[in-house]
Amino acid sequence: MKPMYLLRLISGIIIVVLILTASAQAVRVKDLASIRGMRDNQLTGFGIVVGLNGTGDSRESLMSRKPLRNALERMAISITPNEIKGRAIAGVMVTATLPAFAKQGQKLDVTVSAVGDAISLRGGVLFVTPLRAHNREVFAVAQGPIVGIPRGVELPADRNIIGSAEYVFDPKRSIVPTVGYVISGALVEREIEIDLNSRTRLFLNLKEADFTTAFRLSKSVNKSLGDGSARAVDAGTVEISVPASYLGQTVELISRVENLEIEPDTVAKVVLDERTGTVVMGTNVRILPIAISFGNLNINIGGITPPAPPAAPGAQAAAAPPQQEAPIQEEGGVILFKGGVDIKEVVDGLNKIGISNTDLVDVIKTIKSAGALQAELIIR
Repeated sequence: MKPMYLLRLISGIIIVVLILTASAQAVRVKDLASIRGMRDNQLTGFGIVVGLNGTGDSRESLMSRKPLRNALERMAISITPNEIKGRAIAGVMVTATLPAFAKQGQKLDVTVSAVGDAISLRGGVLFVTPLRAHNREVFAVAQGPIVGIPRGVELPADRNIIGSAEYVFDPKRSIVPTVGYVISGALVEREIEIDLNSRTRLFLNLKEADFTTAFRLSKSVNKSLGDGSARAVDAGTVEISVPASYLGQTVELISRVENLEIEPDTVAKVVLDERTGTVVMGTNVRILPIAISFGNLNINIGGITPPAPPAAPGAQAAAAPPQQEAPIQEEGGVILFKGGVDIKEVVDGLNKIGISNTDLVDVIKTIKSAGALQAELIIR
């Protein structure tokens, strides 16, 4: 391969890598913001799970027996709560999320949670349950078999009696047997009316409020639709005036805007999980000059080099080697951080000497306590 051709090939690869790196930072508007008024809605309802194998509510619990009696009376069946024997039923709360543009006949997943003293909902079937919004109007109806609870989460109350009808929860299992799911178990009965084509203004709400991101978003929309089409109202809202050419075609306008790409700006953050020792850092995280006494370690980061050892008596002085950065030195009992260094370098340096996750979390917390960590510290 000729050297000139090889040089051009390498140059081309570098250019492609730089382009991909630059474009990788751009994010679509639809991933950063949403249209005001187009949101999910929470639905709730109280229902009954039937068909349980002795793991439902006890006779002392009336959370399921009274509702079941009412349901049977609507079927022209008269019965008293005391006549309902066994633990085959359980009272449950049913929850679901109704998307913004859900239509009649669409199916939703629902979550079923026991509210009485039921041991497990495994194997049960959810009885017909209306799901209501906060205004008490019914938007969906749920029904179906409970899934998501594996076998073995309950044990016979008396293990000496084979086939015992009484069960207790097995505390060794980490699964919660009183919470299950009905996949596609709710049918949408009522739609939420959203008239887009009559709007002359749209409001984009940023998922993470930031003045710089809001300004960049408005600037990008103005570049695409024309000056004066958008303005940043505050750190979390951008107002868009619908151009005359898009009146009555708001869906097309939203599609154009949400596919624009901008580079979001974020506040410098460091997230610590003390349970697992996980450290997650954002961009622009810096620290000020600081020294920490920590065990028997001397970690120099940011170009601090140790002094050269003295020459032996009678030895000829050798030429001093060029000074190089010594990012890590293990001597003494002080940890030095050069001001302005990236916190990633600090973490990388600590990891190279084998520091434990717990000690790493403690060091970062100490840096924040001293006021040297120029970032928001979130501890979980």
